[in-house]
Amino acid sequence: MKFTLSDSWTWDFVKEKDTQYLALNLFNDDGEAFFFKTCYRKEDLRTLPRIGQQFTVADAVLLTAFQEGLYELNLEDRWCMPLSLTALACARFVRLPNPSGGRMYLPYGGQSEFKLGQVVSLYSKLGGVGDFIILDDHPQGDVYRLMLLNTRWDLGQFMLMQGTMVRVNSSVICPYRSIDLSTQTVRYA
Repeated sequence: MKFTLSDSWTWDFVKEKDTQYLALNLFNDDGEAFFFKTCYRKEDLRTLPRIGQQFTVADAVLLTAFQEGLYELNLEDRWCMPLSLTALACARFVRLPNPSGGRMYLPYGGQSEFKLGQVVSLYSKLGGVGDFIILDDHPQGDVYRLMLLNTRWDLGQFMLMQGTMVRVNSSVICPYRSIDLSTQTVRYA
């Protein structure tokens, strides 16, 4: 099934029980209508799109960058499209969390600039790894917005779920899976 970006795509909300979720109405190349519900509740958003707000050129640019980053990992379309749409919704509308990092993530100190849509990893001081997509073309100061791609990531006192946005300093961001976890060098004593 092929989707071509179109201004016929629109932002929407869907209600499940007592919770409203951000959603996107889209059409494939055969004109069939589809509905994509994000994981973001209305109260998670810093900006609310109007119901029926059209998909914009800026939306298309972001979505394309996210798809390209995920395709670099050779992800199948069935995973790439939903993750890209989630990243788009996250980048455009989700409330900004406080910056984090020094307490939870290992410093990497390597590459200092990352590009929009690039898939990167964060390594926990507890030894785990989480994979994220870069949501910014340019960081705010030296702080990047990232969205978790893994289904979940247990950080000990916090459980992050797919779609969670974090804001971290570039010093803790690693190129995708750049540290071998089989060695004990990524753990603190």
